[in-house]
Amino acid sequence: MGINPRVHSRRVGRGRHANRNSASLQGAMSSWLRSVVSRREADTQLERSAERALDLYHNDAMAHGVLESLLVEAVGIGLTPQPAPKTEWMGRDAQWEADFQAAALRVWEEWGLDCRHWCDATRRQNYYGLQGLSYLNWKLLGLGVNQVIAKPRPGAPLSTCLLPIDPFRVVTPTDASAASEIYDGVEVDRDGEPTHVWIRKPNVSGLRPRSGDCKRLPVWDEVTGLPRLLLVSDVRNIAEYRQDSILGPMISEIRHSNDLAEAAVVGAMVRNMYTMFVQDFGQGTISKSTPWDQRVVNTENGQILLGSGKEKPTFFQHDAAPSRYSEMFGAIVDRLGMATGRGAENVSRKYQASYSASKASMEKADQFNESEHRILNDRFSQPAWAWMLYEASLRGRLPLSRKEFLDNLHACTACEHLPQPFRQIDREKAAKADVLELANNTTTRRELFGRKGRDWRDQLRQAAIEKKFIRELEAEYGVSLSASDQATASTESDDKEPDDKEADDES
Repeated sequence: MGINPRVHSRRVGRGRHANRNSASLQGAMSSWLRSVVSRREADTQLERSAERALDLYHNDAMAHGVLESLLVEAVGIGLTPQPAPKTEWMGRDAQWEADFQAAALRVWEEWGLDCRHWCDATRRQNYYGLQGLSYLNWKLLGLGVNQVIAKPRPGAPLSTCLLPIDPFRVVTPTDASAASEIYDGVEVDRDGEPTHVWIRKPNVSGLRPRSGDCKRLPVWDEVTGLPRLLLVSDVRNIAEYRQDSILGPMISEIRHSNDLAEAAVVGAMVRNMYTMFVQDFGQGTISKSTPWDQRVVNTENGQILLGSGKEKPTFFQHDAAPSRYSEMFGAIVDRLGMATGRGAENVSRKYQASYSASKASMEKADQFNESEHRILNDRFSQPAWAWMLYEASLRGRLPLSRKEFLDNLHACTACEHLPQPFRQIDREKAAKADVLELANNTTTRRELFGRKGRDWRDQLRQAAIEKKFIRELEAEYGVSLSASDQATASTESDDKEPDDKEADDES
């Protein structure tokens, strides 16, 4: 029984027109009446929104701070890979898993962190830097693009490299037919699966190129099935592959804050200016008929008005200066916090509430970070990790063959990308919580050390080496260097201090 072509076409065609809210770009409520626009106009408005967001990022302190704070909080020092191959799936034992993890991490450090062989094709950033760049382009311009290419280098462990591409180069050709399914520069098939991406050539000027001015690059690799173009974006509508900038809904708020700040500065200057009226009771040269340009003396901080003896001075107070600046600015920060989903405290970076309230605000922000981690890992970190392991298997750097790797690609490339360590308000409480969770088996050392970008086996091995060396020094010099003994002695001395003081007072 086949599929009804008419029903199938209706299902595919649904939602294929470009839906854009022009009000978010033009700032006019009346433009909501034109929410359904053509594809060409939608692309133009989207580019305009991206250009405005880029301008805000470069020239506005608040917009720059908002985006940089999101970048530092979501990515920070980077999402560290922790290989977790599905050993039982492949019929391997625990020793093979340990050997595989150690070999994979060695290759990853040489490929992604060694300054001689960075995985960046432009040779500017390491693996963590490419993560941050992809996140920045995603949030600022709506799409992060990286192309997987082969670029052999002398002495490099792998030839696989990641080439960052400017999102402005991902365009829809102007001469594309109406029947072609190209949305925001991404070509999709009848089911909405991305098949090709149209990249504007570097030597072509203008944002509206034709098909001959673009390169049509395939998204998927036929051999491995992995994506050759890492498109970082949260795709929620088949007709809108590129997202709007996160600064888009904040443009009016940021502009209002700039106007408010300028008004406050002008008000402060006006309040600090003075006007002095000087009466001449003698036989001076000033009279009512004297022109004002001869009666006004300008100084650095104000003006002096010269009057005759028969003129009565009248002074004016500067009541027109703006007031309640902090309340108005706080209201704008609250709205920006709502737009980012992190809250006002996260935008202003001022945690003035109690420990519990600040902790709740940070945990709420961390929920958004985890959601963004999933998108960044699925569309960048995991495919890049899989490409690295694929070439490592070809070069014999992993304990398995190429055929076995391709047959079990998902099982071999299973990996957790752990975020940066969570910044605790009270480090003592956090340390006690870690000890309690380890005792209750609700966490593992692998997770705790992984959040710091460290391997748990190496850390435990280093701890054992230090303990052995401490015991050797204690036996050689007859002293105690144990941290627990020193902490106990310090606690006992603190407990004895009040008694000693009382004894001194009695004596």
